[in-house]
Amino acid sequence: MAKLLEHSSTKRVAIVAKHDWYLNDAIKILKQTPHVVLTFKTLKALEEEINLNANFDYLFFPHISELLSAEIYENFECVGFHTGDLPLDRGGSPIQNKILTGQYKTHVSAFKITGEIDAGPIYLKDEIDLSEGNIQEMLQKLSSICAEMILQIVVDNPKPEVQTGLAEIKSRRKAIDSLIPNDIDSLRSMYDFIRMLDGLEYPKAQIVLGEFIFEFTSAELTNNNLMTNCVIRKK
Repeated sequence: MAKLLEHSSTKRVAIVAKHDWYLNDAIKILKQTPHVVLTFKTLKALEEEINLNANFDYLFFPHISELLSAEIYENFECVGFHTGDLPLDRGGSPIQNKILTGQYKTHVSAFKITGEIDAGPIYLKDEIDLSEGNIQEMLQKLSSICAEMILQIVVDNPKPEVQTGLAEIKSRRKAIDSLIPNDIDSLRSMYDFIRMLDGLEYPKAQIVLGEFIFEFTSAELTNNNLMTNCVIRKK
């Protein structure tokens, strides 16, 4: 396997993400630099390139759910991105977990990927506001922040710092968690629950009545009213 390149004025960088906006944002912002940028939509595609003896200074993973092999993160500088306050907010579904607790203002952390989930030392942190927008819109906002952080890391080569403080691993949400809880007691909470699941492959916020499933999207909160689209289908 090819190993990390010696740092020079021109670096080779790989971006791995399944959504095009992460790749496009990174390419756009790195155009102002002399660095060589390759993009991959799957981890498998990156591994195939590495097996051809491709060398990289940095591998960036702004949105990927697959686990990297030790062969990758031990031989390359691998940078992941996590929404939430590390080390407290490690684990899956970080955006939804922050919204459910009303913690709209949080951080995005760029961290070195290691063998432990979200536990590697941190290169950079930046702020993000999760108070508005559906999940796709929030991820697109996150993409712009990640692109800025990628540029800063490639240009400045910061040394990552070890995480300190209380660590807690949050659970990844399951499909059953998309059922609207009975204890939601405010329009704002209902608005948040619908929008945080509205977009991409996420199971929509829903309720089940008898043989029917009611799915809710496009939530809008105005004054004392919550308006949504609803699709009703049989189980």
